[in-house]
Amino acid sequence: MTQKKVTLKEIAQSTGVSLGTVHRAIYGKGGISEETRQRILEEVRRTNYQVDEAASVLKRGAKKVVVVLPKAQKEDRFYFRGLWRGIRKAAQGMEQYKIYFHFIESDYPLTQIWRELEWVYDEMLEEIDGLITVADSERTNVWISRFDKRGIPIILLSSYYPEKGAAVSCIKVDHERSGRLAAEFMHYGLRQRDGKILMLCGYDQIYSNRVYAEHFEKEMQSLGHEILKVEGFGREDIEGECSRYLEEEQVQAIFASNARNTFSICQMLEERKMGKDILVVGTDVFEELQPYYEKGILNAVIFQYHWEQGVYAVNKIHEYLSRGIRNQEDKILPPVLLMKSNYEYFL
Repeated sequence: MTQKKVTLKEIAQSTGVSLGTVHRAIYGKGGISEETRQRILEEVRRTNYQVDEAASVLKRGAKKVVVVLPKAQKEDRFYFRGLWRGIRKAAQGMEQYKIYFHFIESDYPLTQIWRELEWVYDEMLEEIDGLITVADSERTNVWISRFDKRGIPIILLSSYYPEKGAAVSCIKVDHERSGRLAAEFMHYGLRQRDGKILMLCGYDQIYSNRVYAEHFEKEMQSLGHEILKVEGFGREDIEGECSRYLEEEQVQAIFASNARNTFSICQMLEERKMGKDILVVGTDVFEELQPYYEKGILNAVIFQYHWEQGVYAVNKIHEYLSRGIRNQEDKILPPVLLMKSNYEYFL
């Protein structure tokens, strides 16, 4: 027997609100409280009401989504190239839904992306309907909070936002488990137990990096390994201290908690002809790592889902702007270990 199709009028009656309020809730418009919106959307889900997307597009005006990420250049290309590719691919064809994307490839690094967000807030706030960006520091999160309070739906990539905003959702890898996975692989892969572990931990003020490195360090120490820590991003930051440790200490394994340091340490080990004598676990997968896998310098990396994060972000902002689906639950991606035999499938 075919189920009777529910109407918006019936949803309004069952929730005790006007038909106009139901429209505002479903199509993501303002003028109603978040509590009322969620009550209506819960009834929509319960009754399996299907939004007529074609009619929705005809009724509403154009929507603009701003994407603010560091430009995929120099050492930032390793991390942000995949994000940009996924976002641009998923954004193709969104014009048919009257959703238009404005891409800001910022010259500011990740630690200073708040400067670009400040400019967007001051110059573009009244003309945007959505924001996709990355926020992983206290200063950046201040600006995310300001956008949130103005009702702008926000999708954050690989970020940690401490407040539970009404319109903020994060897409990120499970950095805690990623750290433990890297430690587990390294512990079982070591041929001897009397050497030390060199950990390239990035910057402490970048929260995701800190969580990832801390859980690796904690797990390795619990297994009885001694850790040598080097802070900084990229070869210029880490080369001096890494060289000293490689010359003076018995380093049997290296863990790099970000893409820049993974590439940099592989370069350094190849130049010193030390690669095959040290177990190396890095982070991210990208084209420039291929020769180091093939030469046996790089043993494994923890995958970061760059392309997938970008695609998911675009689809999620589309759901919100086209169908009024406001799901603030974070998308947590599971840790995956890539080795020489399978890394090519994830490029």
